[in-house]
Amino acid sequence: MAKGTNAPFISSAGRDHVILSKQFMVVISVLLLCGGIIFVRIEQGQVKRSLLNKNHIKTQNAALETKNEELTSIKKQLASDEEELTKMYEKWLADDGDKLRLTKSTILDLREKIQKVRSGQNSVNDALGDKEEGLVLKEQMLADLHVQLRTKNDMMKSMKRQIKKLNGTLPTLLEEQPDDDDWAW
Repeated sequence: MAKGTNAPFISSAGRDHVILSKQFMVVISVLLLCGGIIFVRIEQGQVKRSLLNKNHIKTQNAALETKNEELTSIKKQLASDEEELTKMYEKWLADDGDKLRLTKSTILDLREKIQKVRSGQNSVNDALGDKEEGLVLKEQMLADLHVQLRTKNDMMKSMKRQIKKLNGTLPTLLEEQPDDDDWAW
């Protein structure tokens, strides 16, 4: 085969043999080399990320260990403080035990008094509820009466005007009634 740009990459030399050209071999080796370089670069990036993650985790673990040690020491301190407070409280109870002991009858009396107060509160609440219902009814009735009074007052005013138009003189009872609505709330 002649050297040239149109040379085939693969040519056959018979039925069972394949001959690869030099150009094809160069292309394949360049591709393999580039693939290898890319693979190595990616793996190096992964290794760097792994190292960074490892360092980050180490710092987090160190911080957690110091926190854990602090919490353990605080827990021991709290336990000793609790023991000390318990002993002090027991001493106070022993010193003041006579003053603090209540007999069963005193406790029962206190329970009876509490029950009386509760029942008194319940009866007062019931009475207040009844009074509230009565007040609501009275307020509704008062509002109805107020509306009726205004209507009556308006009707009296219109009657006065009509009577004055018709004959000019008003009965004494109508003259005594004021024209303003101040007295009607």
